Amino acid sequence: MSDAPPLYLAILEDHGSVQILLAGELDFLTGPRLRSDIAELLGDPRVRRIDVDTALLDFCDSAGLGAFITAQRMAAHHGVPLRLTQVRPRLQRLLAVTGLHDLLTAT
Repeated sequence: MSDAPPLYLAILEDHGSVQILLAGELDFLTGPRLRSDIAELLGDPRVRRIDVDTALLDFCDSAGLGAFITAQRMAAHHGVPLRLTQVRPRLQRLLAVTGLHDLLTAT
C-alpha cells in the first residue's frame, strides 16, 4: 500500500483535442503519472491539443511544476500545444513567481 497522496486524472478526448482533468496533489510522488499519461497521449498522432484543467488540484510543489514543464516540452516536441486551464489563484501565484505563467497557461 502506497502512502503517496492521491492524484486523480480524467482524460476527455474530442476530435484531436484532449482535456485532462486533475484533482488532488501534484508532487514528486504523483508527477511521474501525469508525465506518463501525457506521453501515452502524445503517441496518438490524432492528438492536436492538450488542455490540463487544474481547477480541482489541491496542491502543487516544485516537483509538480517540473512535471508540467516536462509535459509541455514533450508536447512541444510533438508539435502539440499543452496549456493549463482553470488555474486557481494559489497556483497562479506560483506560476507568476517562477516565471512559468506565460509558458504554461492558456491565453
